[in-house]
Amino acid sequence: MSNPTLAFGKPGIGPTWSSSDKDLVTTALGPSRIWATLGHGIINEVYWPATGQPQIRDLGFIVAHGGGWTELKRARRYRIRLSKPHIPLPRVVHEGPGYRLTLDVVPDPSRDVLLVSYALEGDHELYVLLAPHLGSSGLQNTAWVDGALFAQRGDYALSLVGAPPFRRASAGCVGASD
Repeated sequence: MSNPTLAFGKPGIGPTWSSSDKDLVTTALGPSRIWATLGHGIINEVYWPATGQPQIRDLGFIVAHGGGWTELKRARRYRIRLSKPHIPLPRVVHEGPGYRLTLDVVPDPSRDVLLVSYALEGDHELYVLLAPHLGSSGLQNTAWVDGALFAQRGDYALSLVGAPPFRRASAGCVGASD
């Protein structure tokens, strides 16, 4: 880890969990121990190494244009399609004024990795919003940016990596510097 700068507003507001309103549960066959749920058109809750241990509250997306922006989980203009019936490899399509965002969510069958590919159409920018809840808690999670986004709490850690790399990234305290 490089010399991280601590976000102001520590500890932020108290952690909450995502909605229990789920659209889909997905995992992969093989040695991977990742499970993920989708709800409100985003990834809400990622479990590892077992289904009783959530590590992420949600991984959401914001589309921005000009001076405005839309947090997609609140817009609720999406649809989910499966490549084949009963195969939980979801494609989520969000559509709004001047944009269309397509997300493919794929648990890697060989590694403890959740892959998310995206395609954004329209004159908008895409921002990713991650809420780690490592060790099944949003308390005492430490996050930093060092080329990618990292978070840690005790023996639990995660990394959010973009390809191509993120142009900008930050880590903050919920409700204060997020």
